[in-house]
Amino acid sequence: MRRLWACFLAVALLAACCAARASEEIDLSGLSLTELYALRTRLDEAIEAKEADAGAGFYEDGTYLVGFDLPAGDYAVQERDNAMFASVIVRTGESVDDPLIVHKLVSGQADVHLSRNTWVTFFEVRAWPLGTEPSLMGEDGAVGEGAYLVGKQLPEGCYTVSVDGKAPLSSYSVYSGILGSGQETLTKFEVIHGDTELTLAVGDYVELSGATMTYIQ
Repeated sequence: MRRLWACFLAVALLAACCAARASEEIDLSGLSLTELYALRTRLDEAIEAKEADAGAGFYEDGTYLVGFDLPAGDYAVQERDNAMFASVIVRTGESVDDPLIVHKLVSGQADVHLSRNTWVTFFEVRAWPLGTEPSLMGEDGAVGEGAYLVGKQLPEGCYTVSVDGKAPLSSYSVYSGILGSGQETLTKFEVIHGDTELTLAVGDYVELSGATMTYIQ
């Protein structure tokens, strides 16, 4: 009975917290540990649900000054549903006339390094700090068109690259680093007409165009 009462009280307190959040003056000193534990569990669940609904942890469309509006570092940029011209643009300054560092149309996913005091514009995409983004690899080990960093977003090893049957041209490219890193040197490129095997190592950045790829081992 006491446990039911604690749960009821937790729900009531949670509602009171929401109603009185502006004042942030709620006295919890009279609650027992059991009641506080129940309240904490409910609050944690509510926070997790709100974060999931809000997509906490990613950046929406807009222009940001790196190092001030968002931290410098590596980001995974994923195309939004029904996007027409999903892209990420990085410039040395805020003006459209300032020199470009990166201008990338995003199909599926791309990764980009953002340096402090540069300006980045996200359009029809969402951007996560690299390693916190939703994985695009299916349970069958397959990924679609896009770009992926091996060791972070894909396991190293052997893959089968296949044409997707939709694009007029299917290819893959392998680079030594992600966009904007200063190390994005092309190390391998191949136009494919059927299944082909590709071995990838940690640090490889592979981009699929009109192709899919499935992990073998």
